[in-house]
Amino acid sequence: MVLIVPPHRGFGVLSQQGQTIASAAAAGASATASILVALGTVGGPVGAVIAGIAALGIALANVFGGCGNTCVEATNIANQVGPILGNNLETYLSAPIHYASMQKAALNNFDTAWSALMQGCSNPALGNAGRACISDRQAGGCTWKVAEPFGWTQGSDGAWTYVPAGPADPNGTICWNWFSGMRDPIANDPTVVPDPSPSSATATNLLSDLGVSSTATIAGVPVSDLLLPAALIFLALLL
Repeated sequence: MVLIVPPHRGFGVLSQQGQTIASAAAAGASATASILVALGTVGGPVGAVIAGIAALGIALANVFGGCGNTCVEATNIANQVGPILGNNLETYLSAPIHYASMQKAALNNFDTAWSALMQGCSNPALGNAGRACISDRQAGGCTWKVAEPFGWTQGSDGAWTYVPAGPADPNGTICWNWFSGMRDPIANDPTVVPDPSPSSATATNLLSDLGVSSTATIAGVPVSDLLLPAALIFLALLL
């Protein structure tokens, strides 16, 4: 299971900056969807994971979308994003086959979230709280520790398995941060394989996997008539 870290105190993010962050997060969700289209139509457990990764990209866009016209707590955003990134890792790891585009899409979800959080927490108005919001979670951060090693291990039979991080332990000696705990396991996955031969991929295919009807409309336009990335982003912001 993914390490759950305690909340962090912070101050409000300026709305103009928030609008920029929201736009970047929406673009990141669009990019995640575009990456996954390369896999084509894939059913079964793998298809469910593909849809899950796309849905998590939408969830991240929705979180940062709250930065639009009102001030929000930057660290409150961080506390919402952390569990989503934990789900991003768990969803990715749950796939029976880890295709290259799935890896790329899951990494894009993380990188989008991290970039948006960096922008928010770098606001000078946040002072020390903003700096801690970044330093606690960045690569090399050691605010949170665990007692036992975690990561990919290879058995005597050559098979790879991922050992998740245990709970936070004040007496632990192994550092845990967002990168070591939720990005590196995806980036360093030794089981990744090339994408399968592409098959047809449409907005309807992936939207169906997400549980969205192909007859749904946005501003009177059928979702199925929209380009996939645009459809997903509009759904994230409007539905």
